[in-house]
Amino acid sequence: MPKFTNIEHELKNMRNRLLLSFLIVFLIGVQTPISHVEAQVHTDLAGVKVAVYDGALGVSSNPRESSAAALYWMFRWMNATVEMVNSSSIKQGILDDFQIVAVPGGYAYNYHLDLGYSGANAIRDFVGDGGSYWGSCAGAFYALEEFEWSEYGKTTTQYYGLGLFPGRGVGPIIGIADWPNFAMTDVQINTTNELVDFSQEPGNQSIMYYGGPYFETEGMESITTLATYSYNDMPAMIAFEYMNGRVFLTGPHPEWEEDSFRDGSIWDNNLEENGSEWELCKKISLWLASLNGPSTGPSPDSYLIISMASFGVIAIAALIVKIGRR
Repeated sequence: MPKFTNIEHELKNMRNRLLLSFLIVFLIGVQTPISHVEAQVHTDLAGVKVAVYDGALGVSSNPRESSAAALYWMFRWMNATVEMVNSSSIKQGILDDFQIVAVPGGYAYNYHLDLGYSGANAIRDFVGDGGSYWGSCAGAFYALEEFEWSEYGKTTTQYYGLGLFPGRGVGPIIGIADWPNFAMTDVQINTTNELVDFSQEPGNQSIMYYGGPYFETEGMESITTLATYSYNDMPAMIAFEYMNGRVFLTGPHPEWEEDSFRDGSIWDNNLEENGSEWELCKKISLWLASLNGPSTGPSPDSYLIISMASFGVIAIAALIVKIGRR
């Protein structure tokens, strides 16, 4: 009888080991695909609300000739919900209902006068609390802590910006276009940057330039250069985080479509454009909206599934061990 008892005991142990092996393989099979689940890839800004500041109407008193109009229609093309907002509504807290605020080209000093300290604080708080800021040309100047402006042979340094970017901007770039002239200018796209996926974008793009800055970023590790001017190899587009929010600043005007009326602006359509920059802008906007970030780790739901599966395996294993001792 002892001989048969030992055989029975060995069979029971073998059965338990097989069950445990099966459960381990099952758990690995559950966790492996989940651990490789990537964040959902978004193709547009559906569900994102964008506020376009309409102060001073950009470069002209005609809204159909403004950077603000181009930004409005560009974000509409991205399928975002877009609303024009003025300084009064910004001061009253309207940005709380949006994910992105876009400040267009125009005159940064006019923005300073129009928004005042309360409007500036509202924008700064909005970004600091997790919102995002898009600044084109004057909108970029307005976001700086300090900038240098040259006009008619005179250079001045200004300090009335929001201070989102802790460095300095310099403009206009005389070698591209003397103020108040404008021109198309080539920029080199940083297709290997680690912030926004530009791998499918052309490395060189021709973009409308109208007095915007280049950005002095030397020594600033937290600032990502997305594009540089071909003329002087200085940063033309930068992106970075400000507290809990995100910021994109551009010296040239990628929102303008020089060979199309779809941007709602008519004044610049006599210029030749070598392709649209709206796809580039959409990729940047997806990053601003925190839709397509660099992280591709498991989602919170995946962690919950893994935890439940692990708990189930542990419970079953404990039961097998308990039965095996009988």
